[in-house]
Amino acid sequence: MKTITQLITWLLCITLLPLISSCNNEDDVVEIFTGKTWKMSRLTDNEKNAPQFYKGIWNNENEQLKSMEYLNRDGNFTVTFEGTEINGEIDGTQVVIQGIQSKMTGTWTANGKDNVLKLQIKKTEGTEIDPLAKAFMAAMKNVYKYEGDVHQLTLYYKHDQNITRKVGFFKQ
Repeated sequence: MKTITQLITWLLCITLLPLISSCNNEDDVVEIFTGKTWKMSRLTDNEKNAPQFYKGIWNNENEQLKSMEYLNRDGNFTVTFEGTEINGEIDGTQVVIQGIQSKMTGTWTANGKDNVLKLQIKKTEGTEIDPLAKAFMAAMKNVYKYEGDVHQLTLYYKHDQNITRKVGFFKQ
């Protein structure tokens, strides 16, 4: 009797193993990106313990202080995404990227399996004078990958062929 019980327990464990071990490693891109406004919190090098903003954005401390004032204002340095999911990929109907004096709009796609994010900028209105806003808008044109969840988002972009940087956001 003890052997039969052990055999049944063993068979049950083997039968349930695929159910326990099969997990979905695909991000819910609709949940991550849409239905919220993302506010920039950092623009930094892709290194461990990198400062909040990469070196060389500003020429002097006054420029940096002015940029921080603009960053702290509502509506500046934000991104909003609209879209729906189709077979694990998102069909981004619209992305709106707001600097200080400029706005870019376009479409976007994201793949929750490999974290690829593509922004297709179709229209730019206005120009930026502020160094941080210029860097932010230029970064958003070169985004290729994302990491994050519904509370925080990191977008990776190519600054040039050899330098990868990232833009960090929090949910506003």
